[in-house]
Amino acid sequence: MQQIIVRQRLAAIVAALVLCVPALAAVDVYVLGEPAQISPAPQLDNGVLVGAPAPIVGKLGCRFMSAGQGALLIVTPAGKRITVTAGSDTLSVDGAAVKLPRPALLAGGEVVCPLRPVLDAIGADTHWDAEAEVLSIGTHIDAVRVYADEQGARIEVSTPLRSEGTLARMEDPERAYVDIPGATIALDHECTWVSCGEVQRVRWGQFKLDPPIARVVIDLQSDAPVRWKPHPQGLGGAMIVGKVQGDEPLIERRVPKITRIDTRTPDDHTTLVRVELSDPVEMDLDVQRRPPRVTMRFPDAAPSIPLAPMSVGGPFVGTLQLDGTPNTPGAAVVLQMKQLIHFDIDESDGPPAVTLIFKREKLADQRIIIDPGHGGRDSGARGQRLLEKDVNLDVARQVAAKLVEIGAQTMLTRDGDYYVGLYDRPELANRIDADLFLSVHCNAMPTRNTGNGTETFYYHDRSQCLGAVVHDNLTRALGRTDRGLKWANFCVTRESDMPAVLVELLFLNSDEEEALLEKPEVRAAAVNAIVEGLRQYVEGTASLPEQSELGM
Repeated sequence: MQQIIVRQRLAAIVAALVLCVPALAAVDVYVLGEPAQISPAPQLDNGVLVGAPAPIVGKLGCRFMSAGQGALLIVTPAGKRITVTAGSDTLSVDGAAVKLPRPALLAGGEVVCPLRPVLDAIGADTHWDAEAEVLSIGTHIDAVRVYADEQGARIEVSTPLRSEGTLARMEDPERAYVDIPGATIALDHECTWVSCGEVQRVRWGQFKLDPPIARVVIDLQSDAPVRWKPHPQGLGGAMIVGKVQGDEPLIERRVPKITRIDTRTPDDHTTLVRVELSDPVEMDLDVQRRPPRVTMRFPDAAPSIPLAPMSVGGPFVGTLQLDGTPNTPGAAVVLQMKQLIHFDIDESDGPPAVTLIFKREKLADQRIIIDPGHGGRDSGARGQRLLEKDVNLDVARQVAAKLVEIGAQTMLTRDGDYYVGLYDRPELANRIDADLFLSVHCNAMPTRNTGNGTETFYYHDRSQCLGAVVHDNLTRALGRTDRGLKWANFCVTRESDMPAVLVELLFLNSDEEEALLEKPEVRAAAVNAIVEGLRQYVEGTASLPEQSELGM
């Protein structure tokens, strides 16, 4: 009886498929990221996708043909053979039986069956959106191989089923990439360094998930032309750079290495720490104030050999330590500092190297921009009695006055209650080639009396040291909650060409902290802390007093 019911149900499905009877809703099908017209359209019945597999697998590069009365033979590009037979509740996959949730049937000359087992058997990547009733079918990248010499490179991108690649270029830095719609990628690693001819590195990853798009990128040394050559069977293709003869060696996965670390102290005011690398990799910086430490992180690089901690001469750096495991990406050079001080970052390509230059200068020799946040029609945060724009301007004026007394060239982005655009503020600093930029603000929370304390923001790595020193002075002077030094995408710090930070003194919509900001001595403490922070950043923190004049 159960078998009769199943056959009757399948007969109804077949009728709906063949005669377009609206008994079951048709499912939308996307193949390789594009909508596909599949006839007859697949349908969903009691959680099972049922349809004719032949027109779908054909779009993925499989061959299909009749294998006798009521049987369909599918041959994948790799030669796997799948047979679906009407009346049978199993697939034959290279001779092995795979169970179907329902028997296959013959309808209008087409073999109709549950689709997911067939798609899995051919190696397709499938995604079912139950809410939208959309079936997405694609492929995956199963290998990226790089063959290169000094004359040219061939980057082979392989897919087990049909795919189409689209080549594009980007500048600054130069790179070319191929997007493969409908493809996913999950390989053991995500890049290989080449550093041969015009190719610096090849990397890959999932550019989009819905709909899926896989991307393979070539980082280039120049604007060398790149072309995309599809595979003869449409199974991926190759990115071609320069002249290729077909005998280029395979570049196995390479991990950039830290090959050498040198330190020099040419005089009592300067220390250089130079890290040489096998390839020009990216570096991330981290600066901590207590204890003073500067860490150079190289996420893509590994140490070439273990290195024991070493002492560094001079007044700024105490010891140097190389952390990491040979041949494993994720090295770090940790500098335990005697004191924090301004440093420049010099990156060179021959050989690839990053140098930190710690140098003591005089605050009186600096060009400094002080930026009172908001102004004019933009009042900023509001307390019960104070407006942020007024507090910012008062504190900024006092900071500027003290800097002028010291002898520094100082300019305010506004010296009155008027509006100045966000981009105009760093533009002024860039135009006069300022050395430092500091923006003064007060904080607020959406709900009154829910926030308190002091925080400082930076955008570029070059600004971390300035932020660490100024923030440390401010938090100790004001004595409130230390909310930390943080990265943020603020226009004034992002667009500044020099070290730049934004300080949030206290919260205006906190009753307690608004009352503090009303006191002249509190504002004076903030002013002194900012000026002292700027001085220590330029001249060094060794003379830092242990306690501020105003403890709160």
